[in-house]
Amino acid sequence: MLNVFLVVLAFAPVTCSLRGVDPTKTSQFQGSQFHCADGSQSFPMDFVNDDYCDCNDGSDEPGTSACPNGSFYCANKGFKGTLIASSRVDDGICDCCDGTDEIGGHCTNNCRELGAHLQEEARRIRRQQAEGFQIRMGYIADGKAAKVRREDQIRVLAEEEELKRKEADERKEYKEQVEEPAKAAKETAKAAFDAEEETRKSKEQEEIRLEAEGVLTQIDADNSGDVSIEELLAYGSDPDTILPYEEIQLMTDSGEIEAATLLDRIQTEITAKKETAEREKKREEEREKRRAKKPKLRDVTAVQNEEGEELWGEDGQKISKHTEEEEDEYEDVEDYEEEEEEDPKPVRNTLVYDSATQELIDVFEEAEKLYNEAKKQHDTAKRQLTDLEKLSALDFGEEEEFYSLHGQCYHFKDEKYNYKLCPFDKCEQDGTSLGKWDGWGEDHSTMKYTKGAGCWQGPARSTVVTLICGSENAITEASEPAKCEYAFTFTTPAKCNKVMDEVEIHDEL
Repeated sequence: MLNVFLVVLAFAPVTCSLRGVDPTKTSQFQGSQFHCADGSQSFPMDFVNDDYCDCNDGSDEPGTSACPNGSFYCANKGFKGTLIASSRVDDGICDCCDGTDEIGGHCTNNCRELGAHLQEEARRIRRQQAEGFQIRMGYIADGKAAKVRREDQIRVLAEEEELKRKEADERKEYKEQVEEPAKAAKETAKAAFDAEEETRKSKEQEEIRLEAEGVLTQIDADNSGDVSIEELLAYGSDPDTILPYEEIQLMTDSGEIEAATLLDRIQTEITAKKETAEREKKREEEREKRRAKKPKLRDVTAVQNEEGEELWGEDGQKISKHTEEEEDEYEDVEDYEEEEEEDPKPVRNTLVYDSATQELIDVFEEAEKLYNEAKKQHDTAKRQLTDLEKLSALDFGEEEEFYSLHGQCYHFKDEKYNYKLCPFDKCEQDGTSLGKWDGWGEDHSTMKYTKGAGCWQGPARSTVVTLICGSENAITEASEPAKCEYAFTFTTPAKCNKVMDEVEIHDEL
């Protein structure tokens, strides 16, 4: 808070004529004896201001520079009285605005001018305080109204959150009830499907084995049970063989050929050809789907010769023009078909549930969907309630006068850095955290922000924000008085508690 005090410097008439005496201590300089302020000794009044320091506390030389610890009083009529160190008396420098600290009259008395300036400054501050005070009244009204709204919202949200919680609990319970039957039915169907698949695969493998054995019999022309190189080469001369001729050549180059190894190789090749056929079938199905979606060019404008007769092509079709859009669309599809196609995965049987099992699954999935929706709604209501309760727990002042600062951020730039203050949230310097909200200091005069970014080989940064009365919310000063410890000065109408009284200028003496 900006402490602007009432300057009342009107004193009772002073009868002491000694130079430099503080009006509040004139009684000490009356009578024939002078007593040192610390009570250490006393002596005749003639010893006072004799340019020799007799008292240890320097109280006997208010008008000279003899005592290093003495004080000289500047009367400063028309401005305000003040005390200066005795060492500054008669040093050739005018310290008092009335010039009384320098004997010889070479100092100009400018107390009246300073007094007028002080009065004008006091009036400016008073106007600013009056404006800030009116704004503060609005802040208080807004803060109290917001508090009432928050309390009402908390009551409503608390009731809503409880209803949403009960609904979510009920739907969860129902979901769990229908989950077990659906799970059991799926497991039963899966087990039956797996058994069927195992049987199918065994049958398929047996068919491949029999086919492979048939091929091996074809190769073994003399039915000797052994395959010679000559028999294998003779088989490979047929272009429709299962085994590629290049592979047969490699096998014959290796020398002896085992029937078991050859049989395994034939089975592998038969399996690969079946999978290739399945992929080709699936690829063709995809092509047919794309062709079905392929746009057809329409005759938009028939081409005519100079006599106006329509022209016909060699294929017996009328020659026509097409729009650029149609041609681009048609060409896009043609280009798409020409793109290299990835081999589709081999066709595999998929598990299809019977109607009874599917019905149980559908019931569970619908129950799970409803539960997830209810839980999401409950989570949202709970989060909104928690956020409001946290906001309501913040201390916005005795009259809620600081509520208007919440949710706002203020910026300040000096010669080196950019500073940012978000009341009740954080402080930053060029994006570096200078602390997070940690509560108020005494009498809501300072804000504390702690646990900011760590300093290099130092503590975590922290900031103390001093609040003073002002007609607007603004950072007016930012500094780092100690390593990693920052200080902001922030003006705000919220601190304008009352309007200052008129300043009185000392006009006595």
